[in-house]
Amino acid sequence: MAETKAAHLVVGAGAWGTAISSRLARDSGANVKLWSRSDEVAKLVNETRVNRDYLPEIQLSENLTASSNLGELISWLNNEPEDATKCLFLATPSKGFYQICSKLQQFNLQNIIFVSLCKGVVFFEGKNYFPSEIIKQHFPNNDVCILSGPSFANEVARGLPFAISCSSDDLNLARKLSIVMNSEGMRVYAISDNIGVEVSGAMKNVLAIASGVCDGLSLGFNARASLITRGMAETVRLGVALGAEKDTFLGLAGAGDLFLTTTGELSRNRKVGKEIASGASLEEILFKLGQVAEGVSNAPKLLSLGRALKVSLPITREVCLLLDRKKDAREALNSLLKREPSDE
Repeated sequence: MAETKAAHLVVGAGAWGTAISSRLARDSGANVKLWSRSDEVAKLVNETRVNRDYLPEIQLSENLTASSNLGELISWLNNEPEDATKCLFLATPSKGFYQICSKLQQFNLQNIIFVSLCKGVVFFEGKNYFPSEIIKQHFPNNDVCILSGPSFANEVARGLPFAISCSSDDLNLARKLSIVMNSEGMRVYAISDNIGVEVSGAMKNVLAIASGVCDGLSLGFNARASLITRGMAETVRLGVALGAEKDTFLGLAGAGDLFLTTTGELSRNRKVGKEIASGASLEEILFKLGQVAEGVSNAPKLLSLGRALKVSLPITREVCLLLDRKKDAREALNSLLKREPSDE
């Protein structure tokens, strides 16, 4: 077998998993394969170069191979040259993250680097965890990285330029993966703050719902900018209480992803907020969306974390009340406006 710089297996053929696998296959020089739960999706990706469920109008890389046989794909990854950097990307939503980690335990994954693409909180055995913590529980001897930042799947799959953060407790490992993944139009920056990156990734989805509500009520750009800024303050408070570095929240995984998701027309969570403001039911909205909006399931988990740490998360709290139908959009907004004055 020809020697390769890297070999990547992406687990999860949703929009983001499909997009990053196609981009890496096209531009990084690595061997890349994609695992889908569905035989049909894998077959269509291989035969038509299209994922009709998630990226129906985008032609995927000819270098990408998909399969629904996870065992065969892991055998392929293990059999790649010993000097290749071997990565297993987990591109599954937070709701199914624990289950996929449990499934993977049956395989030999020694010397494989796990890369989490999940932006959410995982509820497991009565507690809330971030994805990298779940990976470490299941695979204590493997290295773990997190890839996060402003990166709409649609644009990544189309080959448009973007920059993203790669975090690891071992900064040298993050730097190594950054070099492996860097390519024309895809800039990867190394960082060593897993908590800061994962708090940012989860919180920005909740704040995008709030931003969508603001836009849905036609409150203007001033109100939206104020909301996003105060949302960032919530994110920093929670992150620092969990041990994150403040500077992380000014970077790609922090401010970059927050600005994109709270203002971009492609944001699923922002769409949820706009539809809530119009009076649609959450069930209707999610059915019409047809994809996961992580902010919906993660808002109460983040609020629970905040309460346990005695961290004030007023915007997150109002989003939870909206999602639970305990308030409508204007009532939630009025609650925020009527809060006691405080120092910034």
